[in-house]
Amino acid sequence: MPSLSDILFSFTEWLRTTPLVDFAIWISNTRLSLTIGTHFWVIPILQTVHILSIAASFGSILMINFRLLGLNGSTRTVVQTVDRYQPWIWWALLLLVVTGLGMIVGEPVRELINPVFWIKMVLVVVAVLVSLGFQGSVRRDAARWEAAGGAMAVKLGSVGIILLWCAIMVAGRWIAYAPV
Repeated sequence: MPSLSDILFSFTEWLRTTPLVDFAIWISNTRLSLTIGTHFWVIPILQTVHILSIAASFGSILMINFRLLGLNGSTRTVVQTVDRYQPWIWWALLLLVVTGLGMIVGEPVRELINPVFWIKMVLVVVAVLVSLGFQGSVRRDAARWEAAGGAMAVKLGSVGIILLWCAIMVAGRWIAYAPV
């Protein structure tokens, strides 16, 4: 059975055969990429805002899921909890997209030819789709969510969402260390 490093290496080798390489090189030659690359402070600032946005979104995700797990917020309904924390998640995700794009433009080859980057992007898409589904479900049938508060499926889903976001954060950190 191949190891994780073998799988990542194979994924990287495959990425090198795609048009992403030419696209990444093209981006690296744009004025914006050159500007970001020549100003040493831009990437650290983008990373700092990115990390703070992760903290805001993950903290809000924890608050919603802890409410569903019955660990806190029992004085609020599920709808009240979602109403309170969902805007923080979406605004933080907007900042994550903006700062993430800035980091991609600043170091396009490092990001776009990186297997861990693509794993993270797939996980983010899954997390956003699950969040949209959850938010829509709470809006459509708030009473069901209140009644299902202690259900095992809800608790497992909450733990799953927390683990999904942890995987996204770990992948984000590993981008810096994956071979490209």
